Amino acid sequence: MLLKLLSGRGRLITHFSGWALVTLITFYLLSGIRPPGEAVARTALFMLFPMVLFYTNARVLINYFFEAKKYGQWIVLAVALWLVMAAVRVWTELALFGGNILSVDDRKVADGWKMYLVTVLIYFVLMIFSSLYQLLENRRELENLHAEAQLNYLKAQINPHFLFNTLNNIYAAATLQHPNTAQMILRLSDLLRYVTYDGQADQVPLSKEIAQIRAYIELFQLKSENLLPITIEVEGDPGSRQIEPLLLLPFVENALKHGDLETNPDGFLRILLHNAPHKFTFLVENSFDPNNQQKDEQGGVGLENIRQRLALQYAGRNSFETKTLDGQFFAKLELLD
Repeated sequence: MLLKLLSGRGRLITHFSGWALVTLITFYLLSGIRPPGEAVARTALFMLFPMVLFYTNARVLINYFFEAKKYGQWIVLAVALWLVMAAVRVWTELALFGGNILSVDDRKVADGWKMYLVTVLIYFVLMIFSSLYQLLENRRELENLHAEAQLNYLKAQINPHFLFNTLNNIYAAATLQHPNTAQMILRLSDLLRYVTYDGQADQVPLSKEIAQIRAYIELFQLKSENLLPITIEVEGDPGSRQIEPLLLLPFVENALKHGDLETNPDGFLRILLHNAPHKFTFLVENSFDPNNQQKDEQGGVGLENIRQRLALQYAGRNSFETKTLDGQFFAKLELLD
């Protein structure tokens, strides 16, 4: 939730709400000691200069000079901005209203130097705050860019890994001149379309990810003469949830690759998806032969990839565990809103 408030549209809303709140408070205080018309005018004056100072220092001076390591130029420009804005602010108030808000006689010019010193002090604090704010925001954006690049790298790992395993299945069918080989290639084409296009999105409907799981299982089934004992159970409305693409498919891919469905009469694969309002559970159970463990040369890219992606996208909002027991493998994923 905090990240949403500090990025994109949420950041804009946060800034607007903050300035609006300060404006209302300022107007409320001024309206108690000045006529309504003057209170509105003074409120606009009080808010205009701090906003210009804040964003000029943050967006221009910090971003284009301080972050570019032009520290000397930044100091000169920052001091000039600070002192000049304070002077213009005081001169404008004296010119428009003839004094500050506490002046009893509006025609009496108040002590301009005292007003200037007070304004300089206030604007100095504002300059420090705007500088710290922008520096922290820049660091957060760099971290987000790094995390996004890392996530894209992890997603890219899925593609060759997925393709490698699937092509192995098709190759095995082709060498036996299996009649479903052409159909398997067609299904692979559909799956690759999802991996290539939808896989690049930040989020997809859970129902679409489930559809790809079913398609992958159908592709696997095509190379078998008999219907394999694979069950999929979906509880809740999958259309009500968005999920990162290709997050669930590696679970199924791993279970089919390392399971013993084709060699064990009692082998099985059970998949359960449960979508609740604030929690999603995905459970995969499969049988395997402990004496015939095989891993590709990637060393089990799929599940390790999932762990890293969860750490990036669902930090603090996920639970992922795997275990083996009496020739059965269990993988359970929980996502919290």
